[in-house]
Amino acid sequence: MGMTQVVTDMVSGVVPVVAPDPATDVAGMVADVVTADGSLLDRQIPRPRGVNTLPLVDPIVLAPPAVPEPVTATVVPELPQRSATRPAPTWPAVVLDLVLALGLAVVSVSQGRLELPAAIATALAWPPLLAVSGRYRRQALGQSRGARLGVVLAAGARTAVLTLAVSPLVWHADALALAALVAGFTVASALPFVAGVRRPLPRVVLAGRPRDVREAVAHLRASGTHEVVAACLTRVSKTPVEGDVPVYVGLQASSTAAHDHGADALVVLPGAKLSPVEVRRLHWSLSGMGTELFLGTGLLDVEPQRTRVMSTAGLGVLHVGKPTLRGPRRLLKDLVERTLALLALILALPLLAALAVAIRMETPGPAFFRQERIGRDGVPFTMLKLRSMGVDAEAARLGMGEANEKDGVLFKIAQDPRITPLGSRLRRYSLDELPQLWNVVRGDMSLVGPRPALPGEVARYDVDPRRRLVVKPGVTGLWQVSGRSDLTWAESVRLDLKYVENWSLRHDLSILVRTVRAVLGHRGAY
Repeated sequence: MGMTQVVTDMVSGVVPVVAPDPATDVAGMVADVVTADGSLLDRQIPRPRGVNTLPLVDPIVLAPPAVPEPVTATVVPELPQRSATRPAPTWPAVVLDLVLALGLAVVSVSQGRLELPAAIATALAWPPLLAVSGRYRRQALGQSRGARLGVVLAAGARTAVLTLAVSPLVWHADALALAALVAGFTVASALPFVAGVRRPLPRVVLAGRPRDVREAVAHLRASGTHEVVAACLTRVSKTPVEGDVPVYVGLQASSTAAHDHGADALVVLPGAKLSPVEVRRLHWSLSGMGTELFLGTGLLDVEPQRTRVMSTAGLGVLHVGKPTLRGPRRLLKDLVERTLALLALILALPLLAALAVAIRMETPGPAFFRQERIGRDGVPFTMLKLRSMGVDAEAARLGMGEANEKDGVLFKIAQDPRITPLGSRLRRYSLDELPQLWNVVRGDMSLVGPRPALPGEVARYDVDPRRRLVVKPGVTGLWQVSGRSDLTWAESVRLDLKYVENWSLRHDLSILVRTVRAVLGHRGAY
């Protein structure tokens, strides 16, 4: 009995024994869920054995805890709040898909392709199969329109297989007619994505250090793909967050802010200094709210396909795959690009000849401009272009340093007096770059790659820009389809590094397609 008394005294000294009181049952339940500072972090943490606790209460039945007063001077109008277990507004999409499916089924029956029971049953099964595939879930953080379209297409394929497998057991129907009906369902449900119908943007709460949050808010606002509804800072900051985002101090308030602002995602940025236990409790506090938890990795411009989460010896880690800089796929890229460049050069020879004659007639001097550029591994080569400036352009540049309108190592002037009238039109449609196809055939350049740099620029490179030299420069690239001369030096470097680190043949094909639109749009062409 003495030993029992000692153990009891030790437990009592560490964890107070809470006895349920019928008179204060409701207040006790709330205290068990909501901490003194108003956070929800500890509402579902298991208690030690042998300690009397009040039963945990689902957050649905609790009144929303008070949100700390924003630290910013300007407070935006109160946002409409949703309940902790708010259902996603999916019924309009479900009704639309069902109506379209029934309409197509009636058309199929009226044309005598299918019998009424088979057509109606297939139409009624279409929305549930879409729901199982994830068609009606809220847009996930980072989910593209193409990915959501892929969900509908995958649902159509599964529905076709299921219908063809079940129909012989239930009724006799034309398999080709059933497949055509399901294809019609798929096209009808995919039309909103193809037509670009806008859906509500994912509502995001950012949590982290003040500087990191400000940068993330600016980046998300510029992308236009997310709506930042609140920010939780690790400390008070004198520099305000961009826009009218309510700001709260203390990461313990992040789940409360996510609840009261109806957030779809809570993003904890790198540097927030949360321990593994705190992250786990934060995840618990979001359960039942419909808010997903995302942890920033700190990786810059690394595509998701290069990463995977692993567990080794009980330690959860994120593995980042190596970029593809050598190997069979790079050899395939080189072979295909040289072949395409040779064919394109042959087809463009008449146009090149006509442009060369026009250049010679406008101004004296050679029609082609040769300039030394830096290629892969820092090896210099001579790049060819159609001359768009006077023959003394290089000498004139030495005295135009103060007129430079770009930062970093770039030199660009929107209204460059050295450009000839014909040269301006050539640059507008990127025709001056046609001779670079010969550089691709020779192997000095690629069709797609980083921007070819001048020796003077490379001499001023630090560590990050020098990474661009591990691959061949390109006639076009992410810099070409993202603004060209309108980009800042930092943006140009980041786009080139993103291309180098995440290269793939599919990515190259996408850039080539986007290049056509960029050339026709003339953005940044000067």
